[in-house]
This record gives sequence, structure tokens and C-alpha cells, in this order.
Amino acid sequence: MVMNEQAKVISIGDLFRQSWGLYRGRIGILIKIMLLPVALLVGGDIFGSLNILSWLGGFLGFLGIITSFLAGLTLIFAIQDNLQFGESYRLALRRFWSYGWLTVLSGFVTLGGFVMLVIPGIIFSIWFIFAIYVFALEGEKGMSALLRSREYVRGYWRQVFGRQVVLILSAVAVILVLSFLGAALTGGSKSGANLVINLFTLVITPFTTAYFYVLYQNLKSLKPEVMSQPASGPRGFFYFSAVLGVLGLIALIVVLFIIAALLISGAQ
Repeated sequence: MVMNEQAKVISIGDLFRQSWGLYRGRIGILIKIMLLPVALLVGGDIFGSLNILSWLGGFLGFLGIITSFLAGLTLIFAIQDNLQFGESYRLALRRFWSYGWLTVLSGFVTLGGFVMLVIPGIIFSIWFIFAIYVFALEGEKGMSALLRSREYVRGYWRQVFGRQVVLILSAVAVILVLSFLGAALTGGSKSGANLVINLFTLVITPFTTAYFYVLYQNLKSLKPEVMSQPASGPRGFFYFSAVLGVLGLIALIVVLFIIAALLISGAQ
């Protein structure tokens, strides 16, 4: 029975085809959404290279990071309901703090998994991959969004992992080629390679969002009972993992600080 259910997971070929169809049908609004953070990041890179206006470059870069963060949520709203640019960003802004908490919590829980000898961190990263979709489209927040994402993935972990790896390898191959071409066309300039990477981000980020949206909807169709039940799971264990993640980050910062201090003292 498990084998039959797992056979229903959308194939990689169909996943790419459906994602491309969704992406192509809404490419105008999706590119507009990504233009804002990419323009800010490119502007930050350009002004940051000018000594007199480096402060402006830093400011634009900061705004670019914030809007890039928001764009992840904005793209989902645009894909789901075909919302326009302003409406999608307004909806994302209204949920900024809840989205921020989900991102921080997910990050520390996953980091705690890596502290627990790496493998749990890899498992957690796949379990929680649809948490942003659960948050945006089902209204679950924080730990509840993580737990519901985990329920969708349970029983299909290898399939989800494999489809993520295929997408990552495809994107890395393309970006390496484009970065090399960008650097070659600009005489090895770092800013030329960065420009190509930013332009690639403009195109690939909406497609990636559509890709996981299609996969998320497929898993929902395979487990319709998950949405009708309260999110459940080992909350205490995952909060413990989040605490481990915080402690692990602090320990890493302390170690790096000590290494830097030793290097500086050794150079004197």
C-alpha cells in the first residue's frame, strides 16, 4: 500500500512541465515581483563600489535583502491567487513578523538538527521545506506550520529530497556557466559575474517557487486528511532542537572570535 501511494508522487518530468506551465502563464507578475529586490541589490553593488556613495550602496543592499526575504512569500500569493504586484507585497507585509518568526524558528530547529550529528539537520530541512506554503496558504504559524509540512512530507521524504537535489543541481550548473560567461565578457570583473547572478536570480527564484508549489499541491492531494486535522507532532523535541541551534550558533561565533584573536596576536 505504501508503495502504491508513493508511486503517485508527481514525476520529475511532470513536475518540471507543470512548474514551467505555471511560471510561463504568470511570468509577467512574477518577474515584476523579483525586479524590486534584484534592482536594489544591483544598485547596492554598483554604489557600493564607489567610495563617495558606499553608504548608499549599503543602504540599497539592506533594502534588497529585506525585499528578497519578502519576495519569497509574495511570489506564493501571486502564484496561488494571481494577485498583482502591489497587492501581493501588501499581503506579505501584513504578515511580515509572523513570517520572520517562522523563518527564524525553522532555521534554528534545522541548525539544532545539524548540531545533533548532521543527519537530523538534513532530515529536518526536507520535512520543513513546505512550511512557508503552509503558512501562506493554510494560515498555520510557527511550529504548527513546521509540523504540518512534516506531515505532508512523511512517507515521501526520499522523493521530495530527490526532486530538490535535481532542481539544485540544474540551477548550479546553469549559474556556473552564466557566471563564467559574465566574468569573461567583462574581463574577469567580479561585478560582471555578480550582475549575471542577480539576473539569473530574477528568473530562477519565481520558477523555484512554482516548482515547490506544484510539489506541495501534489502532496496535499495525496494526504487530504492532514489539512483537516490540527498540526501535531513532537513540539517539545523541535523546540529543544531550536535551543540547540541557538547554542550551536553562539558556540560557533565564540570559536571564530577566538581563532581571529589568535591569528591577530600571532601576526603581531
